Amino acid sequence: MPKILRIITRLNVGGPAKHVSWVSSRLQEKGWDTVLLSGKVEDDEDDLSPFVPASVEQVKIPSMIRSLHPIHDLRAFLAILRQIFLHSPSIVHTHTSKAGLLGRFAAWIYRIVTFRKVKIVHTFHGHTFHSYFHPLKTKLFLFLEKFLARFCTDRIITISSQQKNEILNDFRVGTESQHVIIPLGVDFGFTTELHRTRLQELHHIPAEHMLVGIVGRIAPVKNHPSFLRMCKILEQECSNLSFLVIGGGSRDDMKSLEDLKNKLGLQRLKFAGNVENPRWIYGCLDALAVTSKNEGTPVSILEAFASKIPVVSTKAGGTVDLIGLDQERGFLVEQGEKQEQELARSVLAALESLEKSTKVTRAYEFVMKNYSVQRLCDDLHRLYLSLTPEGTKAASFSKNNS
Repeated sequence: MPKILRIITRLNVGGPAKHVSWVSSRLQEKGWDTVLLSGKVEDDEDDLSPFVPASVEQVKIPSMIRSLHPIHDLRAFLAILRQIFLHSPSIVHTHTSKAGLLGRFAAWIYRIVTFRKVKIVHTFHGHTFHSYFHPLKTKLFLFLEKFLARFCTDRIITISSQQKNEILNDFRVGTESQHVIIPLGVDFGFTTELHRTRLQELHHIPAEHMLVGIVGRIAPVKNHPSFLRMCKILEQECSNLSFLVIGGGSRDDMKSLEDLKNKLGLQRLKFAGNVENPRWIYGCLDALAVTSKNEGTPVSILEAFASKIPVVSTKAGGTVDLIGLDQERGFLVEQGEKQEQELARSVLAALESLEKSTKVTRAYEFVMKNYSVQRLCDDLHRLYLSLTPEGTKAASFSKNNS
């Protein structure tokens, strides 16, 4: 089997970790042997690695951590380089920023030293070119990404046309010939057994209340304070609404949100923490809100679409591609001073029009057609075949086992 060395910074609960888990296991059925390298999950995060199928070989690199740390980063680079020499992969495919930096640079060094034609692929699940870091750090990351794109990357995968436009045209990372759009794919099997009352019962939310939630890791770029301020507006206007924050974050970020909740005097908002079972999440929600400053393709929106839940989101990267410029599959709100008021207005519209609106139906049909795991793996399979001579062996293997 041709071998893929897939590298991700950490397998914390979230879209990128789910993505690499799904594709690593399913691509093996198409003849691609995968070794999955991942770093250290933070102490305040849930670890998804136990849920990666046993058929996928996992290698842990404890020194690969999310934050910049020269000593740890050097150790992680050497550990990745060692794994590349050990496995001699046909393709090194990196995901997320830190893994993309260390993994691509290591693969480039390996290619120079050995003269082997290993192909290097990087997937942008989002990007860090605005709304994440101090401007000086952002400029450094952008410089590094431009260097990596020019010297250390054969293909750059973006997950939406909006994201490609930002990365290629706005930030000038890579060339047109390097870029390929491969939308995410999600396992929607959970939608057959949605559980309506589990989270409501756990958090003592009245059964007669409609529930508005935000789903995802708690970090500054997700802009949870905007969600809380929106909830305050809605709490004052509607007595039958409750609110749920689903996801975890650092102690500082969590404390900041709890302090804001108390400052705003929110009475009907609960923090659910990380919830592993999507049946519980999307079974209980009547509307999903996304308040991000910057996004790739939020898995929470895809899962809400598949669960026939209306979505209200800020215009942020790939959210526009999902909902549509004409808002045919949900509600979009411009970021800015009036953001919370517009979010609240849109949530009320989504709840009131749920039964008669065609948005939910359009969203469901759209996501089922375009965002299945099978389609994702087919797209990656074709890309890998186009990059490697060994791809013909994978095609033969797949044909013989279909």
